[in-house]
Amino acid sequence: MEAREWLRKNNYIDIADLIDEIMDEWRIVDNHTRRNWWDKLAGRRNGKPCSVAGRELPILRAAQIRQGLPITDNALCHNENEIVPTKTSTGRWKNNKT
Repeated sequence: MEAREWLRKNNYIDIADLIDEIMDEWRIVDNHTRRNWWDKLAGRRNGKPCSVAGRELPILRAAQIRQGLPITDNALCHNENEIVPTKTSTGRWKNNKT
């Protein structure tokens, strides 16, 4: 499941909209940049959020679980029973392990 689809289904609409906004800006300037949004939403190992296109993305508990990172105190979680999507290999990001 794509990150933006999961975000919308799990009531993180504002975050999905932020990602859409970033991607729309890239399209306007014909930038073909791709991101693994799950990696960005998991933050860094030290618990600091990632920035993309000058915007700081919030850290999500589900993304940290999915990416195999420790859960930090600043990780958002709207529902303790969220179903975290499994990691799949597309071959696009070969450094990521499934």
